[in-house]
Order: sequence, then structure tokens, then C-alpha cells
Amino acid sequence: MYILENDGVPSGCVAITHVDEATAQLRFYFLEPEMRGLGAGHKLLDMAIDFCKEKKYERVFLWTFSTLMAARHLYGSKGFQITDTHENNDWGEPVLEERWDLEL
Repeated sequence: MYILENDGVPSGCVAITHVDEATAQLRFYFLEPEMRGLGAGHKLLDMAIDFCKEKKYERVFLWTFSTLMAARHLYGSKGFQITDTHENNDWGEPVLEERWDLEL
């Protein structure tokens, strides 16, 4: 897990989990609102992707919501592509979840 700090205060994170020998999943990718738009999200995502490459994973994926437009733009800019979608009703109202994959 990578934790981003701003003046010693945790302000973002991303975890990398092992799925199988070829695949890693990014989870708990989050930035505090005051860190958004400053390049911190790019840096955090780049660190996670670099870690996956160093560990010789062939692909990495993550799940997100279709309504998170800035996040979707970031993932697309790094080469991730949507490979699956499904509606989830576990959050109190229906949301469309998207799986984004990146071949390394």
C-alpha cells in the first residue's frame, strides 16, 4: 500500500493486491479533495503501476463507478480500458461499476 502525505497528514492511498501470478488489482485508491487536480493522483497511480511492472505482473485492474469522471479520465490517460460493467444495488441506489484493465 502506498500512502500519500501532505504536511505529515495522510491524504491519499492505493493498495495493490495479488490476484494470480499474472494479475494484480488496485484497491482503495483515494485522494482527499484538496489534493485533487495537483498531479498527486497521477503520481500515486504511476507508483502503483511501476510496482506491478517490477513484480512482473502482466496486467493490473481496478473497479470504479461510472460517475467518477475525473478518475475515469485519469485511468484512460494511463492506458486502462473498460473490460466489464455491471449494475450494483448494494450502495442504496443503483450504480454502474466498471472494471478497467491495463496490460503491462
